[in-house]
Amino acid sequence: MTALPARPDPDSGEPKPPRAPEVVGPWTGYRRSGRRTESFRPAQAQQWFAEPAPLLELVEGRRRRGLWQVAAYSAGSALLLFGGVAVLAHGDRVLYLVAAVLWAISTATSYLIRRMHTVYAGATWAGDGEDQDKFVTTYDLARIRVFGAGKPSAMLQIIGADGAFLQLPLGLLEGNPALWDLVYNGVRHSVASGAEIDAETRALLHLG
Repeated sequence: MTALPARPDPDSGEPKPPRAPEVVGPWTGYRRSGRRTESFRPAQAQQWFAEPAPLLELVEGRRRRGLWQVAAYSAGSALLLFGGVAVLAHGDRVLYLVAAVLWAISTATSYLIRRMHTVYAGATWAGDGEDQDKFVTTYDLARIRVFGAGKPSAMLQIIGADGAFLQLPLGLLEGNPALWDLVYNGVRHSVASGAEIDAETRALLHLG
Protein backbone atom coordinates (compact mmCIF):
# COMPACT_ATOMS: atom_id res chain seq x y z
CA MET A 1 0.00 0.00 0.00
CA THR A 2 1.36 3.43 -0.94
CA ALA A 3 2.31 5.53 2.05
CA LEU A 4 0.19 8.62 2.61
CA PRO A 5 1.74 12.07 2.32
CA ALA A 6 2.48 13.71 5.65
CA ARG A 7 -0.25 15.62 7.42
CA PRO A 8 0.88 19.26 7.49
CA ASP A 9 1.36 21.20 10.69
CA PRO A 10 -1.84 23.18 11.50
CA ASP A 11 0.07 26.40 12.09
CA SER A 12 2.73 26.40 9.39
CA GLY A 13 1.19 24.16 6.73
CA GLU A 14 4.51 22.34 6.41
CA PRO A 15 5.36 20.04 4.85
CA LYS A 16 3.31 21.15 1.87
CA PRO A 17 1.12 18.38 0.42
CA PRO A 18 1.90 16.98 -3.03
CA ARG A 19 0.07 18.36 -6.04
CA ALA A 20 -3.56 17.23 -6.22
CA PRO A 21 -4.89 15.81 -9.49
CA GLU A 22 -6.84 17.97 -11.92
CA VAL A 23 -10.50 16.99 -11.91
CA VAL A 24 -12.52 19.59 -13.83
CA GLY A 25 -9.85 22.20 -14.54
CA PRO A 26 -9.10 25.46 -12.74
CA TRP A 27 -11.85 28.09 -12.62
CA THR A 28 -14.36 25.89 -14.46
CA GLY A 29 -17.76 27.55 -14.08
CA TYR A 30 -16.32 30.93 -13.04
CA ARG A 31 -15.91 34.12 -15.02
CA ARG A 32 -12.47 35.51 -15.81
CA SER A 33 -13.24 38.80 -14.05
CA GLY A 34 -13.18 38.74 -10.26
CA ARG A 35 -10.80 35.80 -9.87
CA ARG A 36 -8.50 36.05 -6.87
CA THR A 37 -6.17 33.73 -5.02
CA GLU A 38 -4.10 34.49 -1.97
CA SER A 39 -1.56 32.56 0.08
CA PHE A 40 -0.71 33.47 3.65
CA ARG A 41 2.82 32.30 4.43
CA PRO A 42 3.30 32.52 7.35
CA ALA A 43 -0.27 31.59 8.20
CA GLN A 44 -2.68 34.35 9.13
CA ALA A 45 -4.93 34.32 12.17
CA GLN A 46 -8.59 34.32 11.14
CA GLN A 47 -11.71 35.47 12.95
CA TRP A 48 -14.44 34.09 10.68
CA PHE A 49 -14.58 30.48 11.81
CA ALA A 50 -14.68 28.67 15.15
CA GLU A 51 -11.71 26.58 14.03
CA PRO A 52 -8.68 27.95 15.94
CA ALA A 53 -6.11 26.93 13.32
CA PRO A 54 -4.94 29.82 11.10
CA LEU A 55 -5.70 30.57 7.47
CA LEU A 56 -3.28 29.53 4.75
CA GLU A 57 -5.09 29.81 1.41
CA LEU A 58 -7.97 31.69 -0.18
CA VAL A 59 -9.69 31.51 -3.55
CA GLU A 60 -12.50 33.71 -4.86
CA GLY A 61 -14.36 33.74 -8.15
CA ARG A 62 -17.39 35.27 -9.79
CA ARG A 63 -20.08 32.74 -10.60
CA ARG A 64 -21.04 32.22 -14.20
CA ARG A 65 -24.71 33.09 -13.97
CA GLY A 66 -26.95 34.90 -16.40
CA LEU A 67 -29.05 37.89 -15.42
CA TRP A 68 -32.09 35.98 -16.66
CA GLN A 69 -31.69 33.70 -13.65
CA VAL A 70 -32.04 36.46 -11.11
CA ALA A 71 -34.91 37.98 -13.08
CA ALA A 72 -36.75 34.67 -13.22
CA TYR A 73 -36.09 33.98 -9.54
CA SER A 74 -37.21 37.46 -8.55
CA ALA A 75 -40.42 37.25 -10.55
CA GLY A 76 -41.25 33.77 -9.34
CA SER A 77 -40.57 34.60 -5.70
CA ALA A 78 -42.63 37.77 -5.93
CA LEU A 79 -45.60 35.95 -7.38
CA LEU A 80 -45.36 33.15 -4.84
CA LEU A 81 -44.86 35.23 -1.71
CA PHE A 82 -47.09 38.16 -2.50
CA GLY A 83 -49.90 36.39 -4.31
CA GLY A 84 -51.70 36.25 -0.99
CA VAL A 85 -51.30 39.98 -0.45
CA ALA A 86 -53.64 40.76 -3.31
CA VAL A 87 -56.26 38.44 -1.87
CA LEU A 88 -55.98 39.87 1.64
CA ALA A 89 -56.17 43.36 0.21
CA HIS A 90 -59.42 42.47 -1.58
CA GLY A 91 -57.92 42.73 -5.02
CA ASP A 92 -55.84 45.83 -4.38
CA ARG A 93 -53.60 45.54 -7.44
CA VAL A 94 -51.49 48.58 -6.54
CA LEU A 95 -50.43 47.06 -3.23
CA TYR A 96 -49.64 43.77 -4.96
CA LEU A 97 -47.55 45.52 -7.62
CA VAL A 98 -45.58 47.56 -5.06
CA ALA A 99 -44.86 44.48 -2.94
CA ALA A 100 -43.76 42.47 -5.98
CA VAL A 101 -41.43 45.20 -7.23
CA LEU A 102 -39.84 45.66 -3.80
CA TRP A 103 -39.27 41.94 -3.47
CA ALA A 104 -37.73 41.74 -6.95
CA ILE A 105 -35.33 44.59 -6.14
CA SER A 106 -34.36 42.95 -2.85
CA THR A 107 -33.70 39.59 -4.53
CA ALA A 108 -31.67 41.17 -7.33
CA THR A 109 -29.54 43.04 -4.79
CA SER A 110 -28.92 39.83 -2.88
CA TYR A 111 -27.90 38.13 -6.13
CA LEU A 112 -25.38 40.83 -6.96
CA ILE A 113 -23.89 40.68 -3.48
CA ARG A 114 -23.61 36.89 -3.47
CA ARG A 115 -22.33 36.40 -7.01
CA MET A 116 -18.78 36.15 -5.63
CA HIS A 117 -17.88 32.84 -4.02
CA THR A 118 -14.98 32.56 -1.58
CA VAL A 119 -13.41 29.43 -0.11
CA TYR A 120 -10.82 29.44 2.67
CA ALA A 121 -8.45 26.70 3.83
CA GLY A 122 -6.06 26.01 6.64
CA ALA A 123 -3.72 23.07 6.84
CA THR A 124 -6.44 20.76 8.19
CA TRP A 125 -9.75 22.55 7.55
CA ALA A 126 -11.79 24.27 4.84
CA GLY A 127 -14.43 26.98 5.13
CA ASP A 128 -17.01 28.45 2.78
CA GLY A 129 -17.58 32.19 2.49
CA GLU A 130 -21.26 31.49 1.84
CA ASP A 131 -21.61 30.89 5.56
CA GLN A 132 -18.67 32.19 7.52
CA ASP A 133 -19.43 29.99 10.51
CA LYS A 134 -19.40 26.86 8.37
CA PHE A 135 -16.21 24.85 8.17
CA VAL A 136 -15.11 21.21 8.06
CA THR A 137 -11.96 19.60 9.38
CA THR A 138 -10.64 17.70 6.40
CA TYR A 139 -8.72 14.84 8.05
CA ASP A 140 -11.67 13.20 9.81
CA LEU A 141 -14.29 13.23 7.08
CA ALA A 142 -17.17 10.77 7.28
CA ARG A 143 -18.31 11.04 3.68
CA ILE A 144 -16.94 12.35 0.37
CA ARG A 145 -18.96 12.70 -2.80
CA VAL A 146 -18.83 14.59 -6.10
CA PHE A 147 -22.07 15.84 -7.63
CA GLY A 148 -22.40 16.83 -11.27
CA ALA A 149 -19.23 15.11 -12.45
CA GLY A 150 -18.29 16.22 -15.94
CA LYS A 151 -20.20 19.49 -15.67
CA PRO A 152 -18.91 23.03 -14.98
CA SER A 153 -21.05 23.03 -11.84
CA ALA A 154 -19.36 19.92 -10.37
CA MET A 155 -19.39 20.09 -6.56
CA LEU A 156 -17.30 18.32 -3.94
CA GLN A 157 -19.38 17.47 -0.88
CA ILE A 158 -17.40 16.74 2.27
CA ILE A 159 -19.09 15.77 5.52
CA GLY A 160 -17.21 15.78 8.81
CA ALA A 161 -17.46 13.28 11.62
CA ASP A 162 -19.52 15.84 13.56
CA GLY A 163 -22.05 16.17 10.71
CA ALA A 164 -20.75 19.52 9.46
CA PHE A 165 -20.67 19.64 5.67
CA LEU A 166 -19.56 21.78 2.76
CA GLN A 167 -20.36 21.68 -0.93
CA LEU A 168 -17.47 23.28 -2.75
CA PRO A 169 -17.18 23.90 -6.51
CA LEU A 170 -14.31 21.83 -7.87
CA GLY A 171 -13.44 24.45 -10.49
CA LEU A 172 -13.06 27.08 -7.78
CA LEU A 173 -10.95 24.80 -5.57
CA GLU A 174 -8.62 24.08 -8.48
CA GLY A 175 -8.34 27.80 -9.17
CA ASN A 176 -5.90 27.95 -6.24
CA PRO A 177 -3.69 24.85 -6.60
CA ALA A 178 -2.16 25.25 -3.13
CA LEU A 179 -5.63 25.33 -1.57
CA TRP A 180 -6.78 22.30 -3.55
CA ASP A 181 -3.61 20.45 -2.46
CA LEU A 182 -4.50 21.04 1.20
CA VAL A 183 -8.12 19.94 0.83
CA TYR A 184 -7.24 16.92 -1.31
CA ASN A 185 -4.61 15.68 1.13
CA GLY A 186 -7.23 15.69 3.88
CA VAL A 187 -9.66 13.83 1.62
CA ARG A 188 -6.98 11.26 0.84
CA HIS A 189 -6.25 10.64 4.53
CA SER A 190 -9.96 10.43 5.35
CA VAL A 191 -10.56 7.83 2.64
CA ALA A 192 -7.66 5.76 4.00
CA SER A 193 -9.28 5.98 7.46
CA GLY A 194 -12.58 4.62 6.16
CA ALA A 195 -14.61 7.63 5.03
CA GLU A 196 -17.61 6.68 2.89
CA ILE A 197 -16.98 7.30 -0.80
CA ASP A 198 -18.77 5.93 -3.86
CA ALA A 199 -16.91 4.27 -6.73
CA GLU A 200 -17.52 7.12 -9.18
CA THR A 201 -16.12 9.74 -6.80
CA ARG A 202 -13.16 7.52 -5.95
CA ALA A 203 -12.28 7.16 -9.62
CA LEU A 204 -12.86 10.83 -10.40
CA LEU A 205 -10.56 11.94 -7.56
CA HIS A 206 -7.92 9.35 -8.50
CA LEU A 207 -8.13 7.66 -5.12
CA GLY A 208 -7.51 4.14 -6.43
